[in-house]
Amino acid sequence: MARLVPQVGPTQPAINHMKPVIVIALSLLLCSCADMYVTKTDVATPGGRTAGAIDAKDYGSKGIHMITNCGVGASNPSAIYIRPFCIDTAVFKGDEALSDGEMPIRKALSPVEFANDLKEQLEKIAPARILKDTQAPRTGWLVEGHFQMIDGGDPYARFFAGCFGAGQSFLALHVRITDVDRHTVVYEFDMAGGSRFQGRHGTVRASGLGRATHFDLVNAAERIYLTLSANPYRYGERASVSLPE
Repeated sequence: MARLVPQVGPTQPAINHMKPVIVIALSLLLCSCADMYVTKTDVATPGGRTAGAIDAKDYGSKGIHMITNCGVGASNPSAIYIRPFCIDTAVFKGDEALSDGEMPIRKALSPVEFANDLKEQLEKIAPARILKDTQAPRTGWLVEGHFQMIDGGDPYARFFAGCFGAGQSFLALHVRITDVDRHTVVYEFDMAGGSRFQGRHGTVRASGLGRATHFDLVNAAERIYLTLSANPYRYGERASVSLPE
């Protein structure tokens, strides 16, 4: 008769050794998410004095002391006006069109597409409107800026080695928010991001084998909304207020 041998699980030291591996794996997973990020910011406050630049890549910026009107930032605009971003000096390359002859058209239409994406997002803050060339804002905020690079990447490289970073799309732009009533630039920041380590299948935020720039523009518009909102995810909200005695 066969003797049953009880199975012994991993020892505690083995589990402890696995923890760093799990943490590293989770970190890589989070870092691989396709998204846009603010890389550098200048902030002005209602007092009209401007804060020092805060660079996400500069660890020394954490020691900057802002000399402002109590450090209170601009918020709750009565209206938001969007001027299509300039793209004339931007680098435009990668998977953007079916042929080289179509590339100038796609480049010229990218600001129009982004303005619509931005309007859809910023309407969550205040009534938003896209300005025409001959129009000027009357009140509230004016959102404008310029593209620095739009790179659609290579979908075939993403298919075979996208998980290793091949064929990444990339989008870089500069955003400026002006308080029209006070004639003051209240926020000014750089943004960058793209498909990152997304493979052939993509995600909700990345195209996979599709045209990645459309996803990058939507991600950038959403990131601008999140950046300009005080609590966009509604953290801390409660259905009822009950404090312990």
